[in-house]
Amino acid sequence: MTINQHASPPAVVVKAFTWAYEELGWSRFQAAELLSVPESVLANSQWTGFESDTVQHRIQLSFIRMYHLLYALSEGDTDTMQQWLKQHNAALQVPPVTLCDSLEGLERIVLSLESEQSLDKGDHADHVLPVSLSHWE
Repeated sequence: MTINQHASPPAVVVKAFTWAYEELGWSRFQAAELLSVPESVLANSQWTGFESDTVQHRIQLSFIRMYHLLYALSEGDTDTMQQWLKQHNAALQVPPVTLCDSLEGLERIVLSLESEQSLDKGDHADHVLPVSLSHWE
């Protein structure tokens, strides 16, 4: 069996985004709020995704990046990832979840996690996606 060659990158991104927000304990409503779209629009996008030149697509990529960095740093422990998002973070000066309301906030979290990861040069780096989001676009 071969990979479905008709799957578009936006559809792959929305599926990865869905996986990430569900693993972090978010509801579809919360994810739709982050993307500034009605919940029904997010639900209807599950097969096609958002066009790559939209802010929704970029937000999804940043959220996925954040998830993968959290996954690597927590060794895949979902509870640890969820706790990290809710607890006050000295580097960010707020609980990270409060920054998960915009692309800029997500990018701040990603930069902070990348900084943490560079301090933790263990074997976790093999599980992390490329540093630049341009590899995804």
